[in-house]
Amino acid sequence: MKSLILMLIYTATFMGMFLILSSIGMLWSDSYRDILADHTWFMGYTMFFGWWLALFPTREYYMHNQEYFQEFL
Repeated sequence: MKSLILMLIYTATFMGMFLILSSIGMLWSDSYRDILADHTWFMGYTMFFGWWLALFPTREYYMHNQEYFQEFL
């Protein structure tokens, strides 16, 4: 359960930041769906931005609840 919470935070942050950063692309494109369906943008986001942008809130949650994660070890 403990690792599930961390995975959910990481995934939600990863996808949330993808959607937010994709909305900036509407300055150059007419359709938000076209931006979201662009595989090149998703792969670039995943390789260069997404993994470390999602890491910060996940680590912050872990550090804030460190006693909870250290129980029963």
